[in-house]
Amino acid sequence: MFKIIQKISRLTVLQLAIFILQLLLLSCSCSKSTTDPPPPPPAGPDTTSHNFTWQIDTIGLYSSYLLDVAIVDENDIWAVGEIHTAETDTFDSLGNWIPPYNATHWNGQEWELIRFTKSENGSVVLPVRGILPVDENNVWLAAGSIYYWNGNPDRRVSLSYQRDITTDEIVKQLWGESNANIYGVGNEGIIVHYNGSNWQKLESGTTVDIQDIWGALDLQTGEYEILVLASQRFQTPQARELLQIHDTNVTAVSDSGLPLDLRSIWFIPRGKYYIAGNGLFYNFAIGNPWQHDDSQPLFYKDAIRGNDENDVIIAGSFGNVSHFNGSTWHHYENELPYFYGRYHSVNIKEDIMVAVGEIGGGLAIILHGIRN
Repeated sequence: MFKIIQKISRLTVLQLAIFILQLLLLSCSCSKSTTDPPPPPPAGPDTTSHNFTWQIDTIGLYSSYLLDVAIVDENDIWAVGEIHTAETDTFDSLGNWIPPYNATHWNGQEWELIRFTKSENGSVVLPVRGILPVDENNVWLAAGSIYYWNGNPDRRVSLSYQRDITTDEIVKQLWGESNANIYGVGNEGIIVHYNGSNWQKLESGTTVDIQDIWGALDLQTGEYEILVLASQRFQTPQARELLQIHDTNVTAVSDSGLPLDLRSIWFIPRGKYYIAGNGLFYNFAIGNPWQHDDSQPLFYKDAIRGNDENDVIIAGSFGNVSHFNGSTWHHYENELPYFYGRYHSVNIKEDIMVAVGEIGGGLAIILHGIRN
């Protein structure tokens, strides 16, 4: 009899537990919202490939160098500087002096040597320090003054901005997004702006040499965010400045955490901001202290550019090249040779990457990468 009662007791407890569980499930079902659950937080951008096929070309002879590079597309790439060959720097059979080249152009198959010459007298523009191709037929050159090329086949350029030859102000870098909105920067803190009709010299508030300028569209405001990096370590006074441009107004912003020796800046508005030089530094909001990325090789970093936050490239001294894919940095220590020299400039557009500079022995060097 005891065993039967015990069995019934166990059964009752089990039934009671099942009943309570059913009540709980029913309660949860009744209280469930009829609306769909909130979507998951947006994922970050996909990582990009570190895998490039590389081609290295050397151009020119003694004292040749390239200072800037710009990519229009895979068959239209410009690099500028000063290129000497066995045929230049001498007289031809008619007694005419043969000057060096000041640019080279990739046409999809080879690098063609180019001379940009002045429209008024045919003399070669030397040296060209910066280039800004708005498109294939609208190209701007920084060579102390600023020149414009309209695509004519003889490469004649017209003077657009005349520098003040009584000062040390020399325009070295250009940035712009159309022929009606172009900025030039350079020595002695010079900043000039072109509105499509006239050049205006802006009050920068500094005499520190400007090393780089970068701008990008802020998708939230619909306006361009433009930052200017000034730095001089080996001149007196030693100084650095980080400036922001709004139309034609220039203001200083915080440079806390940065060293004196800096060379290049690149960013995505409201994303990640990078400054390269004697180290790599990053920020997520202008005004905050800059952080040092200690994962980088100790080589000097002369240039940084990117497609997006997940596709950033650095180039610098001794052939150093590094790529960030949105998750990790890859340093091409095994894929690319080190050399005595440096890459002065780098650019990346979609799956094309190009770095230019000079190598020991007086040769200009071009590193051309195509992502696999």
